[in-house]
Amino acid sequence: MRIPTTRIPVLISVVAALLFVGLPATPALAHEGEKEIPARTLADEAIAIIRSQPEQMDAIEDKVNDATESEGAEGVDKALLEKAKASLEGGDLSQTELLLEEAIGTCPGQPVTEPAGVRKPLKLSAPCPAPAHLQALGRQPITGAAKPTLVGLGAVLMLGGLLLARRIT
Repeated sequence: MRIPTTRIPVLISVVAALLFVGLPATPALAHEGEKEIPARTLADEAIAIIRSQPEQMDAIEDKVNDATESEGAEGVDKALLEKAKASLEGGDLSQTELLLEEAIGTCPGQPVTEPAGVRKPLKLSAPCPAPAHLQALGRQPITGAAKPTLVGLGAVLMLGGLLLARRIT
């Protein structure tokens, strides 16, 4: 089958028009399947990107937007996701990370080591474990004669410092 030469410009125009209309729509079509991904997974991915590649603002914004638009919002606080989105638009990445962590019910600063959906969601009312640097202190209250002794020693050192500063100036 041979195409007449008079129809070639029309055919080229039709193909160009289809490409002109079709190519800009491909990014929108690429995100169509992401509405089925659970919001928890998308929020976990956003947290991981914030922690590992904070300069990738487009990827972070994409994950947060997808999480807010996701249909699978089981175990996720949508209001906190919206606050995280607003915080990201304001440019505050640390606040965005904290809000995303609260939205999925994890304690702030906990590592994202397991894929979402495998671990059980933490309840927001459950107390978060103390950070390791505070657990290592082995805190014990000061009791007995040690407390007034330390207070008196602190007062003597402060007075000595003040006298020394006055004498030097």
